[in-house]
Amino acid sequence: MATDLVPFEEVWPRIAAELEPLGTEQVALDDAEGRVLREPLRAAWDLPRFDAAAMDGYAVRAADCTGEPPFRLRLAAGAAYAGPGKPPPLAAGEAMPIGTGGVVPDGADAVAVRETSRLDGDAVIVERTVAEGDNIRRRGEELRAGDELLAAGTRLDAVALAAAAAAGAGTRPVTVGVRPRVGVVATGSELVPPDRAPGPGQIVDTNRPLLERLVRRVLGTGPAFSAHAGDDADETARTLGDALEATDLLVVTGGVSVGDRDYVRRTLEERLGATRLFWRVAQKPGKPLYVAQAGARWIVGLPGNPAAVIVHATTVLVPLIRALEGAAEPLPRRLPVRLAEPQRRDRRRTLLRWATLHVENGALWARILPRCGSHMISDLARADVLVIIPPGEGELAPGDSLDALLLER
Repeated sequence: MATDLVPFEEVWPRIAAELEPLGTEQVALDDAEGRVLREPLRAAWDLPRFDAAAMDGYAVRAADCTGEPPFRLRLAAGAAYAGPGKPPPLAAGEAMPIGTGGVVPDGADAVAVRETSRLDGDAVIVERTVAEGDNIRRRGEELRAGDELLAAGTRLDAVALAAAAAAGAGTRPVTVGVRPRVGVVATGSELVPPDRAPGPGQIVDTNRPLLERLVRRVLGTGPAFSAHAGDDADETARTLGDALEATDLLVVTGGVSVGDRDYVRRTLEERLGATRLFWRVAQKPGKPLYVAQAGARWIVGLPGNPAAVIVHATTVLVPLIRALEGAAEPLPRRLPVRLAEPQRRDRRRTLLRWATLHVENGALWARILPRCGSHMISDLARADVLVIIPPGEGELAPGDSLDALLLER
């Protein structure tokens, strides 16, 4: 293996070793969807906040419902349904109607469920014995005020926000990571926008719109800078210089290989002061991967081939955005899968193959899709995962276990 090719499994550790998250800011919980917590989120109050009924029925004293059923209890005045206010206390020998979520009245220590209880005039007949604590959600049984609910580094999705609101986080600002300003630059004189039919020698620019959409999905806001540069050294330098001024992370597609008109790498290092971390990776697709820093700014140079862009977006770009926000686990989750069909390995490079998933006999099986060239994007539109085929000799057999990454889409 050429010494300047970074092994696939070393790419992220090399980036992480140089990475520091951006700063923090405080936002209201309603504005925090998709943001990354930078301080632990703690419960503002006990959860549940009071002893509450877990079922519809009657609040009772367990001591009145022991022995040989049925038990005849007086129907108490009042009721304990969910809503504001507190019900009157319960006296010995009484039963009070209560609904799920209702405050358990003072004096009661259990709920007899409606399915085994019935009204009989001004009495309640309980047909089964009831133990203390039956069908009651105790105050603080889930969380106590001050308990940690969500750790620093957690990405706040809809479920996390609901849990945070229930525990009182909506009453005060939360501390989150600053969103990185991401710039997207596509290079190549052959590119035309998607709303134009390409002429001879031209192709539709799919990479820039794809990256813009990914940035918007991950951050909840679009790129801070987006542009196209033709194959001209001065135009490339002007565009990249403007992009670096406006961003914390610059993503460039095309122009990072060794062609006569691949100006990106030379321009960044010779004219814009970038310091390279690495350039090429022992993987397929996506061997040309340029990662550098210009001061505190990050630069990721991607190949022009669209499939390689999607692969690197999954393995490097989206994790880098999340890490800059302070995410504790920025990398895509790895899933264990089994190969549905034999696959030949590459002796020197990690192969990343897009595949669909199906479940059989309790296992996840991956079927590699046929169009896996770096310039081919049609099969990626229906793929579920990237299957990681480590370098080695020979062929992998059906049923062999490998890791797969959920695709960023």
